[in-house]
Amino acid sequence: MPDKASASVRPVNIAYVTVGVTDMRAVRRLWIEQLGMEVVACRMGPDAELAKLWGIPADQFVEQLLLRTPGANTGLLHFVQFRDPAEAVRKGAATTDLGPKNLDINCTAMPARVERLRQAGYSFRSAIGEYEIDGIEAREVQMPAHDDINVVLIEVLSSGFEVDYSPAGYAALTSFVVIVPDVELEAAFYRLMFGMHSIVTHKLSGPAIEMAAGLPPGTILDLHLLGCPDNLFGRMELIEYRGVTGDNRFTRAKAPATGILGCGFSVNSLDSFVARANAQNVSILRSVEADTIFATGPMVELQSPAGLQIRVGQHNVR
Repeated sequence: MPDKASASVRPVNIAYVTVGVTDMRAVRRLWIEQLGMEVVACRMGPDAELAKLWGIPADQFVEQLLLRTPGANTGLLHFVQFRDPAEAVRKGAATTDLGPKNLDINCTAMPARVERLRQAGYSFRSAIGEYEIDGIEAREVQMPAHDDINVVLIEVLSSGFEVDYSPAGYAALTSFVVIVPDVELEAAFYRLMFGMHSIVTHKLSGPAIEMAAGLPPGTILDLHLLGCPDNLFGRMELIEYRGVTGDNRFTRAKAPATGILGCGFSVNSLDSFVARANAQNVSILRSVEADTIFATGPMVELQSPAGLQIRVGQHNVR
């Protein structure tokens, strides 16, 4: 796999991240009532079209919601309630387990927002922490959410990271965090296939990061943030924990499991994308024509080198 992006590939961010849930009421309470996300679309009942793409029975689908920060056209959130939900992808997971891990949400005035969420009944894994990476100052706190999802609230204190927020003061989804066994290989895949730029690369180690992230002594956190430099919504954050390898949970991230199941991209030409995949020996697992809540038209399914499920459509995300 080449380690640099093809100059002919128009850079794209993640169009949407899919999350399986047991009860859509928890989604509405957190994402709409508390965080102020906008409903783009709603679909009730069996979905024969999405069943074609996912390869599961149509009657597994109970309800779907497509949410976004008002005005955002990437980084949408696709929630799916299943009739017979399987165990959550990250149920009982260790920090270092491989697989989809965090949904990052930017916010303003973090201390006040955290206090309001506490009053609404939400808890946090730790106190608000402050850090600096490559001159960028930020605050961060992690919040366990429904279906064993880990939500990370981030307030960037440095200038140059301005974004439009919801009326409640949140912006989602800014980054999708995935733990991988080989961060260089995984980053090369996204640069080549989707034209993503390397925005930040950083290695963190020492007692402070070990304590903050719950890592074994001597572990190095190797971080690669990829995406379009001028678009904060839908970036990909890849992390490799060097010195320790957790269990592989990518194999669990398949419908009808709950938790984060994968992500989707929208490209100008699906034919060109498939040709590029074939040239790089990237297998297309499924190819269909479908009318889904998030897009309509030709779509393909594939996996990243680490095993993340990815769906790609032809510039037709709703």
